[in-house]
Amino acid sequence: MSDVGNDINQDIDMSEAIVPGFRDGIKLLPHQVVGRKWMAERESGKRSGGILADDMGLGKTIQTITRIVEGRIDDAGRKAGFARTTLVVCPVAVVTQWAAEIKKMANGLIVIEHHGQSRTTDPVKLRAADVIITSYSVVASEHGTFAPDIKDEGKGKGKATKTKSAVESEDDDDSEDEIARHLQRTKKSAARAPKKKDALFHVKWWRIVLDEAHNIKNKTTKSAQACYALDAKYRWCLTGTPMQNNVEELFSLLKFLRLRPLDDWNEFKVKIAQPIKNGRPQRAIKRLHVVLNACMLRRTKNTILNGKPILDLPDRIVNNVHCKFDTEEQHFYENVQTLVQDRLETLQRQGDMSKNYTSMLVLLLRLRQACNHPSLVSQDYSKDKEAVEPKAAKDDKDIDDDADELADLVGGLGLSGVTKRCQMCQDINGDDHCTNCVELVTKARRKSVAANAQLPPSSAKIRKILELLDAIEERGEGEKTIIFSQFTSMLNLIEPFLKAEGLKYVRYDGSMTKPDREEALTKIKTSSSTRIILISFKAGSTGLNLTCCNNVILVDLWWNPALEDQAFDRAHRLGQKRAVNIHKLSVPNTVEERIIGLQEKKRALAAAALSGDKMKNMKLGLDDLMALFRHGDDHDDESDED
Repeated sequence: MSDVGNDINQDIDMSEAIVPGFRDGIKLLPHQVVGRKWMAERESGKRSGGILADDMGLGKTIQTITRIVEGRIDDAGRKAGFARTTLVVCPVAVVTQWAAEIKKMANGLIVIEHHGQSRTTDPVKLRAADVIITSYSVVASEHGTFAPDIKDEGKGKGKATKTKSAVESEDDDDSEDEIARHLQRTKKSAARAPKKKDALFHVKWWRIVLDEAHNIKNKTTKSAQACYALDAKYRWCLTGTPMQNNVEELFSLLKFLRLRPLDDWNEFKVKIAQPIKNGRPQRAIKRLHVVLNACMLRRTKNTILNGKPILDLPDRIVNNVHCKFDTEEQHFYENVQTLVQDRLETLQRQGDMSKNYTSMLVLLLRLRQACNHPSLVSQDYSKDKEAVEPKAAKDDKDIDDDADELADLVGGLGLSGVTKRCQMCQDINGDDHCTNCVELVTKARRKSVAANAQLPPSSAKIRKILELLDAIEERGEGEKTIIFSQFTSMLNLIEPFLKAEGLKYVRYDGSMTKPDREEALTKIKTSSSTRIILISFKAGSTGLNLTCCNNVILVDLWWNPALEDQAFDRAHRLGQKRAVNIHKLSVPNTVEERIIGLQEKKRALAAAALSGDKMKNMKLGLDDLMALFRHGDDHDDESDED
């Protein structure tokens, strides 16, 4: 049941907005009543769950809690050995938020946060709870303990065999005594050894819910493999972005849900993935839509339900804000662009470009960094590892399959191997920077030297950020602002300027501990004087509820528009009372304008795959990635399609 962008007419009994077991005063909205009924149907007969793919902010959490409260274990489930418990797997940043939401809405549920070093190793304790909330990292860790790789298992078996042989080789007269002594030693050793942390895999769950399920979009990651291995009666995926880059990401959700036949990779590859990549998408998209229509419920904020908007939210106003280089910055960017182009031509002369994709992506990173601040170009790119998907590992050699897959590797990619490459141009070199790049890097470093005791040199984007913040302050309405950047090093550069202006702020990034992140969120929500939160894109683009902020500044563009939309929806969601102003910063006539073009291709691909629309050849090949380097193709793109 996929209702993407449709005008829906459906009978709704609003008496069902009251959920038995919920606290007084909590009522479902009309579209959530529809979701309540649909989720119940998906747990009836031979059906065993599905994908709740409502847009961000439409209340996937409350609909899921409704199912938890209503869909309790029955006698048949108990006889089959299932625990009464629902397991919720989510990003670590929202573990506490999930627990708080359940306790706020539902009466009498036993909720346990299964996280941290002190978490239980006893599955009996997990079975005694109504809801267990854990993170993807914990599931991956416990799966690694529960099912170590074959090599490790082989080592263990070898040791066991050796011990058994030693026991059996004793004289018959002494064998019983030796066996007894061996068993005693084994028992003492087991008592001393710490208990294995793999309790999640010793429970037959009544229900498993993957929140922000796109976290398992890459089927080869440890998190995805671990989630597949969990045992449950019912399985659910919650995600506002079931597909971000390519249709292969949908396979991982179907595999977790065990929806045959497309949960088999070979079947999915032949029937869906390859036809789309080969430019023959019509039949594949139609086939995929038939499957999704049965197992997925998706409503967007633009959905009209019985003649009324599904959610009456304030306006979301997207502004593409151009940041103009000063003369020195313009000259610096042109120098970087020339260097990158020269190196790219060298790579082209070497032949197969797909073999040099990592070098290409680092070159592209340098262009993007030069748009933010010249000093970023001189830094080790591994410092900004959050600028990319850190687990975008590939399981085959088809490097030129998709520009999206290649693009996911850009940024702070930690390169393996011993070959020393120039940090700037990726030419093989014995030092951090080759002779061709030293002069440019020196100029970049001058840009990071403090101009006075307080401030480093600014940049076009920093100047624009301060201008926007000043305009927000002048409105005098106590408005708060989220500043997103993919580069934590860029956030470092912004901070001293905020301090110099006397603007109080907090920061939220992946390097902070969970308590520190929680403290930052509490402060931005409760302190009237703290009006700015700096967030690294990868750490805070999903899961967070920041309706206390009604301004969003996106410092740098991301090729994946779905991730951008997720970031915007931290503010533009249920509970927001003000119009949300979104400012997407970009520098005209640079690589950033070409990224905007790539975003629009991705929007079309996602819309077609999820709604069943007809689609032209949407293959994003190596040529698309190469096009991001072609500065002659720059164009002004001043409007954002929302």
